[in-house]
Amino acid sequence: MNYKFLSKNGPTLAFALFVVCVVISIIPILTGLSEFSAIPTESQATSEEGNIFMPGIYLSVVLLAIGTIIAILLSVLNVATNPKASIKALISFGVLLVLFGILYSVADPAGSGSLAETIQRFEISEGISKLIGGGITLSVIMLLGSAVITVVMELLGFFKNQ
Repeated sequence: MNYKFLSKNGPTLAFALFVVCVVISIIPILTGLSEFSAIPTESQATSEEGNIFMPGIYLSVVLLAIGTIIAILLSVLNVATNPKASIKALISFGVLLVLFGILYSVADPAGSGSLAETIQRFEISEGISKLIGGGITLSVIMLLGSAVITVVMELLGFFKNQ
């Protein structure tokens, strides 16, 4: 497959893969829903009938893994073939790593309230707790930053066209 083929047919192929994945996920749900619904709500998550959702979960994990691997491989390939054009991306990645390091170091590993109870109940280590806290904080910062940048760029585009 070359770039021209994928740029022309990529969305169609992605949609076809989506439809196949939905069908694979929904068939077990539809065939086992009556048995699943007959179980008391408290027992549904741990019952054998609760496995009707597993194909969809497994498919999601596999697709996420494939997408992540492809994204990493293509990024490394792009940096290797054209390092000069990748300098901005490498600097951005470095800034994100530094920001994550700062957020990781200031994260509260113990938590408070129900978070502290959850950490104790599942025996989450201090390092993992800080990793999760730093990751969530970085995600929120990136979400807010992208929202602000989107609004600013739209306003600049609006006033530029006036």
